[in-house]
Amino acid sequence: MRGAADGRPRRSDDVLRRLLSLIFEGRLSPGARLPSERELSQRLSVSRTTLRDAMNRLEARGFVERRAKSGNYVCTALPPAVRDPIQEAVGAQVARLADVVAIRKVLELWAVEQAVQQRQPALLRAMEKRIAAMRAAMRFRTDEQFERYRGADLEFHQMLARMTCNPIYVHLIDFLHRLIRDSIAISRELVAGDYGQRNLRAHERIRAAIARQDAPGARQAMLDHFSLVEQRLGASRSQPAAPADSRPSRHGRAMPRRLEGGPHRSPPTSLSHS
Repeated sequence: MRGAADGRPRRSDDVLRRLLSLIFEGRLSPGARLPSERELSQRLSVSRTTLRDAMNRLEARGFVERRAKSGNYVCTALPPAVRDPIQEAVGAQVARLADVVAIRKVLELWAVEQAVQQRQPALLRAMEKRIAAMRAAMRFRTDEQFERYRGADLEFHQMLARMTCNPIYVHLIDFLHRLIRDSIAISRELVAGDYGQRNLRAHERIRAAIARQDAPGARQAMLDHFSLVEQRLGASRSQPAAPADSRPSRHGRAMPRRLEGGPHRSPPTSLSHS
C-alpha cells in the first residue's frame, strides 16, 4: 500500500488492512451498516483521525458507501473492473437478466450443498428470524410490507452465503442478487396473490433441509425457489422498459432511478462472528 510522502507507512494502512479482512471474511457483510466512527475507533484501538483516513480510502475504492444522516455501509468487495461491465451490459439490455438468474441458480445450488456440510446453528437461527420477518409481511398489504419481505428474503440468502465459509462467494452472490432484485421494476400489485406464501414455504424448506443435513432435500427446495424467481422475472417483462438514464450504484447494482433506494438497511454490524 502507498505510504506517507516520506515513504513511511501511514498509520491508517494497518486499519485499512484490518477492515478489508473483516469485509472479505464476511464478518462485515455487503449492505451492513458499520458501527459509528466513535465506536469503531474504540474497537480497533485507533484515533478517529486514523480511522477516518482508512474509511476515506475504503470509500474511494468502492468498499464502503457513506450516506448522510444514516452512516457507513459495506459494499460488495468485488472490484469495479469485475462488476462494472456486468452492470452496464444488464443496464443496456445487452445481457439478459435471465442469464444472471441462471448463473445465480447454479451458485446457490452449490451453496446449499456446502451449507448442509457446514451447518452452523447461529446462522440457522438467523435464517429463522428472516423467515419470521417474511411471514409477518407476506400478505403484501402495503408497499412497506412488500419491501420488508424483500429485505428479509435478501438477508436470508446472505446468511446462506455466510454458511458456505467462502468469502468470495459471499460477495459474488450478493452482487448478483442485488443486480437482479434492483433491475426488475416489479411492484406488489404485479406479484401473484400467493407468491409471498409460496416463496416463504420454499425458504422454510431450504432451512429445514440444511438443519437436518439433507442435501437432496435442500437442493430440491432451492430448485423450487428458483422456479418462483423465474416466474417473477417473467412477470416483470410485461412492464415498460427502464428509463434510459439507468445507472449503476456503488453497491454493485444497475437500476432505474425510480427504483433506487439502497439495500435493506441492517443494524450496526458486530465485529464478532455469529
